[in-house]
Amino acid sequence: MKKYIIPFLMFILLTSCQTQNGAIDYDTQYNFSKIKTYDYYIDNVVQSNSIDSASIMKNLNYVLETKGLTRNTQNPDVYIALQVSKRDETQVSNVVNLGVGGGGPWFGLGTNIGIPIRNKVTAYFIQVSMDDANTNNLIWTGQTVEDLPYGSKPETKSRFFKSSLESLFKKFPPKVRKTKKQMKKNYYN
Repeated sequence: MKKYIIPFLMFILLTSCQTQNGAIDYDTQYNFSKIKTYDYYIDNVVQSNSIDSASIMKNLNYVLETKGLTRNTQNPDVYIALQVSKRDETQVSNVVNLGVGGGGPWFGLGTNIGIPIRNKVTAYFIQVSMDDANTNNLIWTGQTVEDLPYGSKPETKSRFFKSSLESLFKKFPPKVRKTKKQMKKNYYN
């Protein structure tokens, strides 16, 4: 039983350090059902080392394939622009509490002072944009900013990139709402 407690606590620690802030936007008039193939722009900006870049691209290809898209370098339906940047940060958290209470002839005073806890994290900013290959118009964009514990292992980083991209593409392709017919305002219209 004890051998399961430490891995469980490590899992809780790693997932609690990770914050997910994502946003998407898309062209509501575009027919996303016609997208079958994609390719990347040549000038994608990935401000990371080559190992992280390869892991991000591998996981992005995987996520797009799970959405039914195939990479086609000759005649794609959409071009994808990818921008990734990272920054090392130190997060500090501390708590100071003071409590006073009493009842009857008794009176009490208590304090709780938290010790500053510093966590070094790497904040990744990932933005993915899709342009229609024929018109070069932006049709979909998504961005996320997420933290990963500093010095994480390559396997942890790969899982992190995969989960970040999966959450970004969770609702892709977007469901374009059809406009409802104009309803009658009253009986005589």
